[in-house]
Amino acid sequence: MRLALVLLIAMAAHGQRHVIVVGVDGLGAEMLREEAPPQIQGLMKSGAWTLHARGVLPTVSSPNWASMIMGAVPELHGVTSNDWQPDKFDIAPACKDANGRFPTVFGLLHDKRPELRLAVFHDWKDFGRLIEPGAVPVLRHVKGSPEAMQAAIEYWKAAKPDLLFIHLDDVDHAGHDHGWSGPEYRKAVEMVGGLLDSLHKAIRDSGMADSTFILFTADHGGTGTSHGHPTQRDLEIPWILNGPAVPPGREIRSLVRTIDTAATIAAIFGVAPHPCWTGKPVAEALR
Repeated sequence: MRLALVLLIAMAAHGQRHVIVVGVDGLGAEMLREEAPPQIQGLMKSGAWTLHARGVLPTVSSPNWASMIMGAVPELHGVTSNDWQPDKFDIAPACKDANGRFPTVFGLLHDKRPELRLAVFHDWKDFGRLIEPGAVPVLRHVKGSPEAMQAAIEYWKAAKPDLLFIHLDDVDHAGHDHGWSGPEYRKAVEMVGGLLDSLHKAIRDSGMADSTFILFTADHGGTGTSHGHPTQRDLEIPWILNGPAVPPGREIRSLVRTIDTAATIAAIFGVAPHPCWTGKPVAEALR
């Protein structure tokens, strides 16, 4: 683990790196284990991956997105339900920044690498409240997964951000409306595959494919037409990393948790995990 972090710190010091995170709300790993769309299979073949990464309990959106970007579990960051607000919570953050917020990867990079350009495009409106005020200069709510991806791609073409986080919500809607299996849900996942095609084209056209990492993941799965259950079907998520330091086609055998995502992103930019975090960089995904 420590060797991998040292390696990435050295890499970050010797060349510019870009990271694009594609987070798909409601994309359980079980569906991908049955049959993943070709674009997601392509990410797995060209990167390091696991379809047994674990989110956190409860398996609802706010605690899991928070755990992903905050590098810690709900009992530490305090985001325990979708009712959470920065000024309305049952558990206070165990660790606070100057503004009284639990630090996210965006806040960490804003503090340690202020020259980095950070941007977030989120389909689900409530995602934005999880990020510290002022940490991300470009924080935009764009309703609809195709629309959110298109807005993010247009910004990528114009500004070439160092860290671009794209949240997509239509798969979760399909699960709630039609169930976490069946043709409607699969169609929504296939739509995400098409959006990945558009993103890949934009990266290639930018001439930065050789310096860009793509991290593809999710917050939770679902059962029936809901989630929040303490089951593996709800808990297990995909975690796929592509990039210049990533061994192609490597299935990650060690445990990956959503709380490891923030530390992995930070490591790519040569920044150690925040002392408040319990997540670690996913060393097995790195050369």
